[in-house]
Amino acid sequence: MLSKDSCLLLGSLFKANGIKGEVILRFLNNISEKIKKMESVFIEIDGKLVPFFIENFKEKSINSAVVKLELVDNELQASEFIGCNFYTLGNQNSSIDNSENDYESVIGYILKDQDMNDIGKIVEYIEIPGNPLLRVQTEKTELLIPAHDDLIVEIDDDQKYVAIQIAEGLLEIED
Repeated sequence: MLSKDSCLLLGSLFKANGIKGEVILRFLNNISEKIKKMESVFIEIDGKLVPFFIENFKEKSINSAVVKLELVDNELQASEFIGCNFYTLGNQNSSIDNSENDYESVIGYILKDQDMNDIGKIVEYIEIPGNPLLRVQTEKTELLIPAHDDLIVEIDDDQKYVAIQIAEGLLEIED
């Protein structure tokens, strides 16, 4: 069985795209040019790495792409892989720089305020020079929260949450 230790983590499957089974991949770094040349990736499913051949690759941004995987033919099948990590063999692309951005690694975590109240689920990290953001899905809406190191109270990888100092009024939503 293939071990994660012999592979490089490239990113995660962010969301389904359309009805033909395409998925949006989010990369840990700007590696779309290198992934574009790859024939396959390994998706972590129930702790095991499962190979998938890439049928089609369309770059969406510097850190994301729309990909059609072989044998994933509709939106329902694609949605089963949302949040799963994807890998390549360690020696398949050793030139990939995999120095992970801390905020990319918390996609899927719960965002909490400084009093440990749940705010919502972190669904995207948006890299804007000087103003990085976390896109957070709450029960009622979507929020963009500043992702600055000085605002982070705690990141708990075991409990999968991020506690952040929230400025007064930031969570108030006008109807």
